[in-house]
Formats: sequence, C-alpha cells, structure tokens
Amino acid sequence: MLEITGNIFDQDSWSQQPQTKELALCITTNGIIKTNGDAVMGAGIAKAFTLVHPQLPKILGQKLTESGNQVHYLLSMGNAHILSFPTKHHWRDRSSLTLITNSARTLAELANLKPDCTFVLTRPGCGLGGLSWSMVRDAISPILLNNCWVIDINNA
Repeated sequence: MLEITGNIFDQDSWSQQPQTKELALCITTNGIIKTNGDAVMGAGIAKAFTLVHPQLPKILGQKLTESGNQVHYLLSMGNAHILSFPTKHHWRDRSSLTLITNSARTLAELANLKPDCTFVLTRPGCGLGGLSWSMVRDAISPILLNNCWVIDINNA
C-alpha cells in the first residue's frame, strides 16, 4: 500500500507516481438502496463522484440488489474504472472496520489479478465514517498490495 496526498479526481496527483496502464478509482460506499432502486450516495466522496457520473447511484443500486454490499466494478471509461469500496452497512452509521477489512481483501485480490492497474481510494472510513486513520491503516496496510494507493485528501 502506498500513501499519497492529492485529489482523487486530479491526474496531477499521480504525476509524482510511477505510470500505470490502468487506473481504478474506488468510492467509499454504504449498502443502502432507496425505494427507487438507487444506492444512497448523498455525502462525502460518493456524492462527489455522482456529481461527475450521475449514473453511479443507479448502477450501484443494481449491484447491491444483485450481490450485496461488497466491492463492485461500476463503470469503465477506456483504461479508467470506478469501483465501490464499502465501509458502512447504513449511511447513518459509523464505518465498520470489519467491512473495510473485507473490502480491502477483495481489492487486494483484484490488485493481484491486475498488477498493471493502480487502485486508488481515499482513507476508507475516516471522513464521514468517523474512524481514525491510524486504526484503519493498521488494519489494511498488511492486506493491500503496492498497486493500491490510499490518498489523503485532507492535506491536499
């Protein structure tokens, strides 16, 4: 796992890093589906992604309905991909370290299968999720591979 500082939407954040063939941006999410079938993505980094890609709540809602609250491929645009990275079961709860660890294991499996892809996520569970980065880092750093980058947006 590599820790960087920057903006998850800004390619300049990667300019100091080794070039990769593919990029996967991971959105921290919850598992709640609205009555219209859309996933709840109304705050934090999830909301920021929906402002850029308004179809994401519908796509994630379908994935949650089909296979539950786990890591999902949501959207691809050429060599860039968007994935969910669940940190909460319900949007109003604190993030779950167990769920984050399970999501990290899945992400590590994907990173192992796609070594030429860089997987980028913000510090999972540490914004609106209410967890400390030191606790989350201790849980996920032994799991995530070197092509998994955790971006600190608070100091960018």
